[in-house]
Amino acid sequence: MNNKDVDYLNELVIKYREYKSPTDTQKLIVALGSKSDKTDDDNKKLMILMRAEKKAEELHKARQKTRDLLQSEKKAERKIDARKKIIWGSALKTASVNDAQIAQVMRRLWNEGFVSEADKNVVRADFDALITYQRDEYDR
Repeated sequence: MNNKDVDYLNELVIKYREYKSPTDTQKLIVALGSKSDKTDDDNKKLMILMRAEKKAEELHKARQKTRDLLQSEKKAERKIDARKKIIWGSALKTASVNDAQIAQVMRRLWNEGFVSEADKNVVRADFDALITYQRDEYDR
């Protein structure tokens, strides 16, 4: 084993000793890696086990990159969806200022539960302005 392999083995032994319930492979790495007088057969086994651990780490990293990529895609989709809602909401709000029918639609949305109670506090001033506008329109 070269120095790089010995260093990696020592890292694995230290890491796996701290595990509460290591796998059989991890137990074997600790047992063989802790031996001071390793045979050629022990070294061969360790090399095979270390190669498998490196591949497992690569697989874990690849899966994490995949999860990160999927999460990034979902985040981008949510961002676009939120932007669309903002644009349509803004258009609806702007149109309601000059159009009594659209103002009536917004009032129905408010009254029929399309605006949550928590959100009503945020948009109450806008709703009150719609009500005032509608009253003014009906008075004409």
